[in-house]
Amino acid sequence: MPTDQELQDPRLARTRSVVIAAAIELVGECGFGRATIEAIAEKSGVARSTIYRHWGSLPELLHDAMIETVRSQTSVDTGTIRGDLLAIYKELGRFMSTPSFGHIAVSMFAEARRDKKVATLMARFSEGRRRRVVAAIEAGKARGELPDSVDEMTMANDLAAPIFFRAIVLIETVNDEFIEMHVDRWLDHYGYLGSKIG
Repeated sequence: MPTDQELQDPRLARTRSVVIAAAIELVGECGFGRATIEAIAEKSGVARSTIYRHWGSLPELLHDAMIETVRSQTSVDTGTIRGDLLAIYKELGRFMSTPSFGHIAVSMFAEARRDKKVATLMARFSEGRRRRVVAAIEAGKARGELPDSVDEMTMANDLAAPIFFRAIVLIETVNDEFIEMHVDRWLDHYGYLGSKIG
């Protein structure tokens, strides 16, 4: 993650942006296996020593590249669980609609089976997104929109899995219409009691 100095200094911020863009492009073209620091340095025009000053290791750089690709919000609070889930998954759907998503996702999943560092990277990336969903479900339960018996992690997994299956296996569009239908189906399955607000 960028330091305060990197966020405040436009030159450092630009260097990070150029390197991350090169990493995303390289992964999309060649897969994680070819995304070395040397290859990223060549593509970005930024010296390896400079890249290592910003990131301690390749997995750290690739993690930041994936986070930047998704551009996740740090938190979501629309006031209702349905609104929160729609915001989270419509954002994910937009990411999945980008040209590079398929190459990046398939490469990441395949490489994770062979490389423990990439597996750790994928787990960190997935966990960050899952935490937002779990937080939305917890907030919904606290507002009385879902029964107390709902297991947050199980519901989060049930919501995520069909979206990735549709995008990666079926290679079908994950648009807002699909997300709304999908979220409503799972809210109904888990006993959605409706918003208590207003």
